[in-house]
Amino acid sequence: MSTPTQTLPPTPAPDGGAGAMTSVWLIAEREISTRARTKSFLWSTIALMLVIVIGLIVWKAFSGGGTDTDKVGIVGADTSLSTTVTEVGKAAGTPVSVRTVDSPAQARSQVDSGDLDGAIVVGPSGSFTLISKNGLSDTLSGVLRTSISQTTLATGLAERGVDAADLPRATIAEDQTQPAKPDNGQRIIIAIVGAMLLIMAIMLGGNMIAVGVVEEKTSRIVELLLATVKPLHLMWGKILGIGVVALGQVVVLGATALIAGAATGMLTIAGTAVGMFAATLIWFLLGFVFFATLYAAAGALVSRQEELGSTIMPLTVLSMAVMYAGIFGIQALDSTFIQVLTWIPPFSAVLVPIRIATGDTDPMQIVITLVLMIAACAVATWIAARIYQRSILRTGSRVKWSEALSMTR
Repeated sequence: MSTPTQTLPPTPAPDGGAGAMTSVWLIAEREISTRARTKSFLWSTIALMLVIVIGLIVWKAFSGGGTDTDKVGIVGADTSLSTTVTEVGKAAGTPVSVRTVDSPAQARSQVDSGDLDGAIVVGPSGSFTLISKNGLSDTLSGVLRTSISQTTLATGLAERGVDAADLPRATIAEDQTQPAKPDNGQRIIIAIVGAMLLIMAIMLGGNMIAVGVVEEKTSRIVELLLATVKPLHLMWGKILGIGVVALGQVVVLGATALIAGAATGMLTIAGTAVGMFAATLIWFLLGFVFFATLYAAAGALVSRQEELGSTIMPLTVLSMAVMYAGIFGIQALDSTFIQVLTWIPPFSAVLVPIRIATGDTDPMQIVITLVLMIAACAVATWIAARIYQRSILRTGSRVKWSEALSMTR
C-alpha cells in the first residue's frame, strides 16, 4: 500500500536573505566543491583521459598513418621497369618496394611464402607474366600493368629513334562539382566526439542532479535550505554547480583529445579543430540545460531513491534517442527523416554540429535551429521550475509525469 501523499508548506526566505545571484552561487559552490573533489570523479576523469590518449594511439597504429608498402619481385628486366613501377606506385598512392629475383621458380617460391606480394617475369618477345598467390589487388594490378605498358612503349619508341620525352603530352585539368574539404573527416570526428561527451554529461550530470535532489528530500536537508533560499535558487544552484563540473570535465577531455590528436598527427588543422570544438560546445551547453532542468524536476517528484529509476526513464530514453540520431544520422544526412529531425530540439543539439562539420547546412538553418533550441530550453526550464517548486517539499508516493505536467497549468 502506497504512503499517502503529504505536502509540507514551504518556509519563506527571510526578508534580509542573500540576493538571488548570491544564493544561486552559494548552492553552486557547494555542489562544485562536493562533486569535483570526490575520488570517483577524479579517477573517472583520469581514466577517460587515458582512454582517449590510448585510443588515438591505437587508432593511429592500426590506421598505419599511411599505406602498407607492397613488395614486388622482377625477373629478367633492366632497371627501367623497376624505376617505372616505383614511380607509378608513388603517383597512385600505393608505395611499392621492388627487388630483383634470379629466376621464375624463386619468384614463385617467395610469392607463395608471402615474402612478395607479387612478381613480374619478363619473357621472350615482349611477354610478361604476373605471379600472385591468390590474385593481385586491383590497385597493385593496375600499378604493375601500367608500368609494363609505359616501359614497353618507351622501349619501342627508343628502338625506332624516338625519345618519349619529346612526344606531345596532353594537358588534363580536373573539375569537381562537389569538391571534398581536406579537413572534413576531422570536423566530423570532433562533432561526433562532442555528441558523445554531451550524452555522457547528460547521463552522468543529469543523474547527479536527480540523485542530489532526492538525497536532500530524504534527509530533509531541503527543508533547512529552503528556510534561507528560494526553491528556484536551490534548483538553479544545483544545476549550475553540477553543470560546471560536467562542463569542466568535457573541456578537459576535449582538450586532451585535441592535444593527443595533434601529437599523433591525426589532427593537423589546429585552427579548424578549435573552431569546430567551440561550435560543438555551444550546442553542448544548450543540450545540457534542456536535460538538466528536467532531471531536477524528476528528482523532485520522488521521495525515495528506489523510485527514481522509473521517473527518469523517459529522459534516459530521450537522451539515448538523441545519441543514436547522431550516430546513425551521419550515415543518412540526406534522408527526409534526419533532415526533419535536425530542426527538432533536443535532436538539433547533436545533428546541427554534425551538419556544420560536413557542410550540409547553411547560416539560416543554423540560426533558426539555434533559436528553436533556446526556446526549447526556456520551455523546459519553465516546466521544470513549476514542477520543482510544487513538489520539492512533497513527500509520500511517487508523482507521475502526467500528474506533474498538470501542475504546470
